[in-house]
Amino acid sequence: MKKPALYLSLFAAAATLCAQPGRSCGAFAGPSNRPEQSSIRLDRQSALLWQQGAQEHMLLSVQYSGGTEEFAWVIPVESRPEVTVEKGAPFTELRRLTEIAKPVALRSAPTGGGKGMPNEDGVTVLEQKEDGPYNIAVLSATSGGGLYDWLKKNHFIVSKDARGQLDYYIGHHYVFVAARIRNGAKQNQTVSQRLRGGTIAPMHLTFKARQLSYPLKMTAVNPGLSEMEIYVAGETWPEAKVLKQVNGTPRSLRNNRPPVRPQVFSLKPKGGGNFAVSGPPGLANPLGNFPTLARLLPEGGKLTKYNAVLDDSQRQDDLVFAQVNGGKQ
Repeated sequence: MKKPALYLSLFAAAATLCAQPGRSCGAFAGPSNRPEQSSIRLDRQSALLWQQGAQEHMLLSVQYSGGTEEFAWVIPVESRPEVTVEKGAPFTELRRLTEIAKPVALRSAPTGGGKGMPNEDGVTVLEQKEDGPYNIAVLSATSGGGLYDWLKKNHFIVSKDARGQLDYYIGHHYVFVAARIRNGAKQNQTVSQRLRGGTIAPMHLTFKARQLSYPLKMTAVNPGLSEMEIYVAGETWPEAKVLKQVNGTPRSLRNNRPPVRPQVFSLKPKGGGNFAVSGPPGLANPLGNFPTLARLLPEGGKLTKYNAVLDDSQRQDDLVFAQVNGGKQ
């Protein structure tokens, strides 16, 4: 099995939320009684990824500008996932664990249930439930237009600009997780503040995968700059693959993507939810209590943090970090 590094995936065939590999997520604006909007700003997208056997675990959280009644989130993944709402504060703990006493400023980018039956839109509802602050639907579809219509009719209002991304993932046989704030929580000021502050309960997706990857392409439907904050537990492929040639042009240059400098940390369990942390010079918390991370990653090990600020033109490819279980399902 190849050593698990970061490269930008250009899948020949196609979450966040299918039977073939890959994934992406996007937050969309527009409640059901208004025309579609595309002005929602995805201020920050946060993810924690790790693999367990033939499965990928993906924790997702977003921070965005907009009202809770306008929030809708669509995540494509490689195969039908189990979706739960994660307890604890994993991203607060991750930021504290990886905090450097004198942090380097980010480089800003250039601006610029059982299986159901398909309905008339060609959409199959695999599961629908309420969990935490979310109404969640797990869907498969045969066309981007049909999926777009289903989402609109069921109050997951998305921008028309998302149709290209939906078609892309449907062409790769992906499953989609759609989430919105459930009716009872729409007027909840705490939920609204957490959504704007990036502290809303993250979703935890678990699914069979061939590659450990992050859903970046779908987020391109959200205009403007977005901070990408991705943590990957375990081994990753060599960073040099970021510059893999495509038609003679390095991918990072081809997409006008600024360098994403990974920071590597090592976590050693110390019992009681504590980790001893080693990594770059100047760690603010070389020893601390991280109960959520200790539950999710009890053995500790290597943790790589990828951080960058990207505009929508630079979020056109999914990110792939490692093979899962030798690439076999």
